[in-house]
Amino acid sequence: MNQAMDTYLLSIRGTLAPSTLEGGRTIHNETAGAPANVAAARSLGDLSHMVYAPIPQQGAKDDEFLILDIWNNMDGLNQFFANPQVQEQAGQIFKQRDPVVWVPAEGFYSYHFPTPFGKNDRITAVVRGMVKSRAEAQAIHNMLVGKTVNKARANGNVSHDCYWRLTPPGSPESLEFFAVDVWMDGEGMGKHYQDPDFIAAFPALFAETPSTSVWTHPAGTWVEW
Repeated sequence: MNQAMDTYLLSIRGTLAPSTLEGGRTIHNETAGAPANVAAARSLGDLSHMVYAPIPQQGAKDDEFLILDIWNNMDGLNQFFANPQVQEQAGQIFKQRDPVVWVPAEGFYSYHFPTPFGKNDRITAVVRGMVKSRAEAQAIHNMLVGKTVNKARANGNVSHDCYWRLTPPGSPESLEFFAVDVWMDGEGMGKHYQDPDFIAAFPALFAETPSTSVWTHPAGTWVEW
């Protein structure tokens, strides 16, 4: 029987403290990207650290910045970010930030497809919003994804992952939903999100209008892993 490994997605979205993206790159690489800090984060369970800049007029402001980290140790994540130095350095990157930890949405369709050689563009689309119930959201989501996945792939979709916001032990389950799509074709992505089958079902997934935004890798060399 297949068993999923426990992982956690940390999203940090906010406004850059430096006045330019290049300034943000310098500060990021000197703080989060410093070799000692990278080694500390990885030793505590940080499997992946990726950075994103917004695509203009696609749901995020020009001075926003997004970090997506995947961890496999919740205690390690808490220990790392409890360090005052880490918090101070995060304040050098972000003027304001919204860090949220998410857990995979069990029972929701997800996938990761290979990418053909030479298809090197990576565009990341995220959606975040409240649903009416987990069961209803799962049914609507899986119907939508099952119906459109072939067209999504043909349009350049690489992966699709779904999450729930992590709540403290003893608290009610969160109804805040977060999904991340990665594309290798920006034009194909736009075509897919305008597809009548997608448009007809997508709004029903949420209790209110969700937040959507599209991101890409920022220019220059950024420390990632």
